[in-house]
Amino acid sequence: MAYLKIEDACKAKNITLKDLSRLSGISERSLEWYVKQQREPSLSRVEKLAEVLEVSPAWLVSWE
Repeated sequence: MAYLKIEDACKAKNITLKDLSRLSGISERSLEWYVKQQREPSLSRVEKLAEVLEVSPAWLVSWE
């Protein structure tokens, strides 16, 4: 399962999941699922999150 470094990236940009939801168009609930590793996002969502968080998709996703 992929682990997304969403929380790390949000901290670096000083934004909340609510802010990220607003900026990305991805529901806050979905973001919470990704953070808690309850669901995996599609590639297009990983790319959108990476764009909003100003990181590469490869950095955002790590495999455990």
